[in-house]
Amino acid sequence: MPKKLIVVVGVTGVQGGSVARLYAREPGWKVRGITRDVSKPSNAALRELGIELVQADLDDPVSLERAFEGANIVFAVTDFWQFIRDPSVLKEAEKTRKRLNEIACEREVQQGKNIIDVVSKLTPPLDRFVLSTLSNSERVTSGKVKWNLHFDGKGRYTDYLKATYPDLAAKTSYLYIGVYLDTWKNPLMRPVKKDDGTFALQLLRNQGDLPIPYLNAQNDTAHFVKALITSPQPTAVLGGSRFLTVVEFWRLWAKIKNVNLVEEVVDRIGDERIPAWLQEEMADSKTFTQSYGWAGGDPDVKRPEEIGVEMGKLTDIERWIEEEAYEGFL
Repeated sequence: MPKKLIVVVGVTGVQGGSVARLYAREPGWKVRGITRDVSKPSNAALRELGIELVQADLDDPVSLERAFEGANIVFAVTDFWQFIRDPSVLKEAEKTRKRLNEIACEREVQQGKNIIDVVSKLTPPLDRFVLSTLSNSERVTSGKVKWNLHFDGKGRYTDYLKATYPDLAAKTSYLYIGVYLDTWKNPLMRPVKKDDGTFALQLLRNQGDLPIPYLNAQNDTAHFVKALITSPQPTAVLGGSRFLTVVEFWRLWAKIKNVNLVEEVVDRIGDERIPAWLQEEMADSKTFTQSYGWAGGDPDVKRPEEIGVEMGKLTDIERWIEEEAYEGFL
C-alpha cells in the first residue's frame, strides 16, 4: 500500500518541525517539508529522518504548486514576527508612515492567501488541510480590539478561506495555537525583575482573567495536528497542554522557582524602551485573549481532550518550568 504524503509548510520552524518529526516516525507516511533554503547545514537532521526537503517561497504561488503536488495532507503556518525583523518592512514603514505591525499583517495575509489559493486547486487525493490560525479579533470585537494584528492576519486569511473556497473549507481543520512556554524570553511576556529580586507581574487595568492555553510547541504541536488529521470530521482545537489564567501561570512559576512574585495593575505594559506600537499590540492581545477568550468565544473550537488528543504525550508544564534555567532572567 503506497504511503500517504503530508506536506509541511515551515518545516524548519517550531510548529512545522514538530509535525514533520512526528510524521517521519509514523508508519505509512512520507513527509515533504517546505523551506526557502534547502542547502542550509541545519537541514541535515531533517534529511536524516527521511524528510524530503523542497524549496518554495510563500510569496511565490508557482513554487507552492510544485511543493504541494500529490499531497494527501497539507499543514500550513505563517509567521507574523519574521516581517517585524525584515529590514524592508522598516523601510516601507518609513515610506508609507504605517506601523511595522500593519505592514507585517498585510504581508502575512497575502502569504496565507497564496497558500489557500494553491491548496484549493489540488485535485484528489487531498484528504485534509490543517491550518494553524488565530482569531480575527477586530471582527470578533466589532473593532474594540484594533491592534492585535499577529492574531488578525491569520484570522483574516482564515475568513478568506471560508468565504472563497467552501469546498476546501469543508476539508479544513484549524489549530488555534496557544502561548509558547519559551516566550518568557520576550520582556513583554514575563514579570519585571526588580532591584530587590522581587518579580512584578504587570496586569493591564480591566484586561480580564480568562484562562489561556500554554504549550511547549516544539513537542506538543504535532499531537494536536495528529488528532486533527485522524478526526473523522474536520474540526478546530485550542492548542494548549494546560489552560491557566496569566496570574495562575506566573504564580505556579514563582512557586516552582521559589521567588517572590507581586502583581501590579498598570495602564500600559513595558517601559519607554519598548516601541509604542509594540506596547499597544501586546496590550490589545492581552485584552482580547483574557476578556474574549483565546478563540474569541467560538463554540466550534474544542479543547484538546474533546477531539482525541493524546494528552499523556503533551508536555508537563510543571516539569518544563523546573527544568528551564531561565538564564538571563532569574
